[in-house]
Amino acid sequence: MAEQGSKTTSWWRRFRWLYAVRCTLACVVTLVAVAVIVRAVVVMLRPEKLQLKLAAGRVAANYIPSLPPPGNKVSLKFVLRAYNPSGRATLEYANVTVRLTDASSSSSSAEAPTARIAEFDLPKPIDVTQQTLSEVLVPLWLVPEEDLPMRYVRALYEGRGVAGAEMELRGILSTHVAMSTTSVLTTYYCWPVTIAVGPGDYAAADVPCFDKLDAPAHV
Repeated sequence: MAEQGSKTTSWWRRFRWLYAVRCTLACVVTLVAVAVIVRAVVVMLRPEKLQLKLAAGRVAANYIPSLPPPGNKVSLKFVLRAYNPSGRATLEYANVTVRLTDASSSSSSAEAPTARIAEFDLPKPIDVTQQTLSEVLVPLWLVPEEDLPMRYVRALYEGRGVAGAEMELRGILSTHVAMSTTSVLTTYYCWPVTIAVGPGDYAAADVPCFDKLDAPAHV
């Protein structure tokens, strides 16, 4: 009987040890699985940064032969280069308002109480698929005084233009991954920007646009 009791005790100890090992392994596997799921969710919901550049750092104006301009319109255009670095998400920058300001202008000037040059909306969203570079041509037709202060109309008419301007873009950046979409209000700053007559040198270096958190102090 004593020998049988000893065998029963030994079998029970081995059973408890195997049970403990199996429970430990099950817990480890569960924790690893949870960690993988959490990481996947975080990666899926993490917003991607759209990389924006202003081509040649330039906003080009058509030649103005007279004042007031023919048709009372000033024609401007610029090119934005948008790159999506993500290999899994499609990015959309929508409802974008663009504001051009004269960084060298004094806010105390009687002629120009504010440094605003022009403000307008992009006509359509900027859509960029995974790891793709997209170029967006933005044409504008601004009404002197109403959309564009006369001091800048006159500067373009005289061929002087505006150097050292700043471009601010403010819109909703949406990240589309599978069935998930996250959207966040995102502001970019491009500096320095030249507004001048003629197409200019588009072989010149592009000006990067920084988002609000990464923008240098001077913008």
